Amino acid sequence: MRCLRSIVFSLLFVLLIAVFDVHSTNIPPHIQRHDMVYKYSRFFSSSKSLAMSDKVERRVDDIEKSIGDSRIYRGLEMKNGLTALLISDPDTDKSAVSLSVAVGSLSEPKDLPGLAHFCEHMLFLGTKKYPAENEFTQFLTQNGGSYNAYTASDHTNYYYSIKTESLKPSLDRFAQFFLEPLFTTSATEREIGAVNSEHEKNVADDYWRLAQLEKNAADPNHPYNQFGTGTKETLWVIPNSKNISIRDQLLEFHSKWYSSHLMYLTILGKEDLNTLEEMAVSLFGDIEKKNVEKPYWNDPIYKEKQLETKTIVVPVKDIRVLSVNFLIPDQSKYYRSRPCRYLSALFGHEGPTSILTVLKKRGWSNKLSAGNKFEARGIELFDIDVDLTEKGVDHVDDIIKLIFQYVNMLKREGPQEWFHDENCNISKMLFQFKDKGSPLDYVYQLSAHMINFKLEDVLTSEYLIHEWRPDLIVELLSYFRPDNMRATVVSKIFQDKTDTVDKYYGTPYSIIPIPTETLNEWRKDDLCEDLKMPLKNEFIATDFNLVPIDKNEPSHPYIIHESHLLRCWFKTDTEFRFPKAFVSIDFFSHIVMIDPFHCNIMSLFVRLFNEDFSEYTWDATRASLNLVIQPTSYGFKMQLSGFNHKLDVLLKKTIDKLLTFKIDPLRFEILKEEVTKKIRDLKNIDMEQPYHSAMRYNSIILSEDAWDPKDLLAAIDDVKIENIEEFIKKFLSQMFMESLVYGNIDKPKALELMQILETPFLGQNGFRKLLPRQMFRSREIELKDRESALFITTSDHHSSSCVYIHLQCGVQSTLNNMIVGLFNEIIKESCFNTLRTQEQLGYIVFSSSSRSHGVLSLRIIVQSDRSPMYVDTRIENYINTIEHLLMHMSEEEFDKYKDALAVKLLEKPKGLLKQAAVYQQEIDTHDYNFNRAQIEVEALKSIVKKDILKFYYDQISQSGEKRHKLAVHIKSTLKNTSEEMDNSLISNNNSILIGDITDFKMEHSLYPLPTPFIPVGLTSTKSKL
Repeated sequence: MRCLRSIVFSLLFVLLIAVFDVHSTNIPPHIQRHDMVYKYSRFFSSSKSLAMSDKVERRVDDIEKSIGDSRIYRGLEMKNGLTALLISDPDTDKSAVSLSVAVGSLSEPKDLPGLAHFCEHMLFLGTKKYPAENEFTQFLTQNGGSYNAYTASDHTNYYYSIKTESLKPSLDRFAQFFLEPLFTTSATEREIGAVNSEHEKNVADDYWRLAQLEKNAADPNHPYNQFGTGTKETLWVIPNSKNISIRDQLLEFHSKWYSSHLMYLTILGKEDLNTLEEMAVSLFGDIEKKNVEKPYWNDPIYKEKQLETKTIVVPVKDIRVLSVNFLIPDQSKYYRSRPCRYLSALFGHEGPTSILTVLKKRGWSNKLSAGNKFEARGIELFDIDVDLTEKGVDHVDDIIKLIFQYVNMLKREGPQEWFHDENCNISKMLFQFKDKGSPLDYVYQLSAHMINFKLEDVLTSEYLIHEWRPDLIVELLSYFRPDNMRATVVSKIFQDKTDTVDKYYGTPYSIIPIPTETLNEWRKDDLCEDLKMPLKNEFIATDFNLVPIDKNEPSHPYIIHESHLLRCWFKTDTEFRFPKAFVSIDFFSHIVMIDPFHCNIMSLFVRLFNEDFSEYTWDATRASLNLVIQPTSYGFKMQLSGFNHKLDVLLKKTIDKLLTFKIDPLRFEILKEEVTKKIRDLKNIDMEQPYHSAMRYNSIILSEDAWDPKDLLAAIDDVKIENIEEFIKKFLSQMFMESLVYGNIDKPKALELMQILETPFLGQNGFRKLLPRQMFRSREIELKDRESALFITTSDHHSSSCVYIHLQCGVQSTLNNMIVGLFNEIIKESCFNTLRTQEQLGYIVFSSSSRSHGVLSLRIIVQSDRSPMYVDTRIENYINTIEHLLMHMSEEEFDKYKDALAVKLLEKPKGLLKQAAVYQQEIDTHDYNFNRAQIEVEALKSIVKKDILKFYYDQISQSGEKRHKLAVHIKSTLKNTSEEMDNSLISNNNSILIGDITDFKMEHSLYPLPTPFIPVGLTSTKSKL
């Protein structure tokens, strides 16, 4: 169960191809079939090792890694049994640490559900050496760090990042989690509220509900049949009724299971390996080894009684899903041959002869995914999940029959070595050229992998396929049988047709035996003639040459082409030097936002285009050349990313398809289903988390152009095929494109891509350029000085309410950006500690600063079981305490916060796609400040404490002359709160209630749009407005 303590960035791994000279166009020589050899190395440290410590049992220096990985690795097995992986990276701008304990929720007492998860929470709340509850988190905040933790079925993972200079003192604090945690009585009682709030957040989430039903369906005597999150009922009320001390149970659980030989530590820092080893051994080498074995679950979670069953489920959202689960042996021991990857690639294929294509043609599904699901050591499933159309719900048995016919085809064909080789080569490419992920993501993934894989293979285990083992593929296929499966069908049509309600989430469901005649039909050894092995993949890259770099290459993107139709920003990658590229095209026209009807048409067009084109693009996706097309407020955005060799082929095919795309009347069922899905999506918005609703309403209220989902829903019924085709034709003849080309591409190739993009549109009859005034984007509503506006709405699906406090802070500028950002850096830990840890208002509590439409803001969000007006008053009370916090802050502390913010701002993107995202953000906002971090950090240096105090008094304090407050309250209808108390608090709050959003907007002026950092536009098109 993931415990979300901070925003954790996307999961990318870290690699640098240091072997390539930045001016080189050569790469290592060939590999069979694909014109490239992938070299790996068993690394042996060139630095002189320390003498073997009396706490170290074994060092491992021959850790297999990519030849391009410039980091240096060392594995340690300490005499207390703890396993450590040390990573020396002199170029890193953040250090990171993770420790996984090989024990999770399956090991907790059966009568104390959630104890392992609760233990994870409690370790952050004080140790004997550092007793203050927020000591660790406060230290991280002041040193540019972030942290998180999660509890899984078979392990618990704690991880954090920090500025490089503070690694050693942070390790000292972190090690105490596993040596002498306090588990104080007061913190224990309070933190149970946080665990309960975390569960309440998930109660209306279908993902969590379905995961629990999978556990409910297991053998009642198996530990897998359990509830892992915990609630106030399971961790406080019931134990107290039995005179069980939950604190004593925590101490006993930690004492029994938090043993050194079950711990796997990863440390990444700038230091050399010897220094890192000294830190690790001195701080973690004395953790006690307990007399307990690493848990492993050999017994099957499903016995004969639980198999050959179908579970029908009533969801919260209007979703329709079929999930087919096959019980398979734990596959982790086969990581060098990966038979599951072979079958996952086949069952999940989307090409012309795939299961999904047949389902689409029959109108039963538009989406399918397949793959193995590792639940815990000894517990593994192979899942095939099918999104069902309305028609597909009536053909569930036929869909399962198709799956077994595909199994029959695979058995007859036998394992195909060419397809295995294709998987191998794709995996090798991904490993050789994997981007450098954030240190935090890297260490937490590795520490979890260390539990199951040898240190020598821990870097390659998730990537490389070393062996061709057709016997293992045949064996694995033998488990795909009707008598070894369970099916789950999720749909609203089962309302009032179920006989059981889950006691933790309230999910209505029934488990019914599958009739013998149906099982016999699935057992037949027959085939479907449309199901065949896929064709060979023509999109796999074979040219990995790097373009030469011009010595005068600019340090940021620059315009290489601008016309009335297209502006192109371009930069050759000089940092990462991988054979990859990123191309984005924003298709913009003012006609999309004119009303909800046209917004719906654009959204439906993108859905239909993607659905129709996916058969062609699937091979490109498998070969790590990705095409993503998504609707935007003013049109749609197209992004191509991955290996650059065949990117131009994919771009040309996509543009050709875009200009010739027709909705086949014979496939009207697909259109009908996409319209239905759009309607369902709009209706399902009402079931979103309250804090998501609050953010959405905040955006609708403050944005000049924004449509409420209810407006979109009311306008969708009348959409016809001809409406979509007529509108798209008009859109493509009156629009503007802005593009970014970045990566392993030189200027001539970039211009060639732009020609592929622009020429077809210029050849259209009747194309009209957009006027400058038609190019303006939405602006933000400006609240009045000392105004406090309040919008209240309800949620019928969640027991939690939410309060979103939005304080406008004026138009962006370099200095103002830093003042608002630094203010948030100073308050965010105290905000969390006060409202979440001390007052226990809810699980989701955070503050943040933001820029939207060129306007700065500070926001505080609390999702809580308490009345929204009460929470609002507590937030305001906290805001009042900030004055004391600032006034009593020493200059040394103030400088620490400045340094912490600077560290975050200057942290370099870890990979080509991350860098592309930074550039893309500047283009999307029309700021074009590509050197933002360096410029803003210079401004940050000039800020003194009195600047922050002035900002607080003027714009944040309740008495501030320039305070602009918008509060959004999402009030749960599932909880009874006093209306009289709320009304009294509203009157005392001096807030203006927003009745009609449109009327509210009409009464307010708009902020101006910011001036771009780099001027753009053709001078011939500029005119006074």
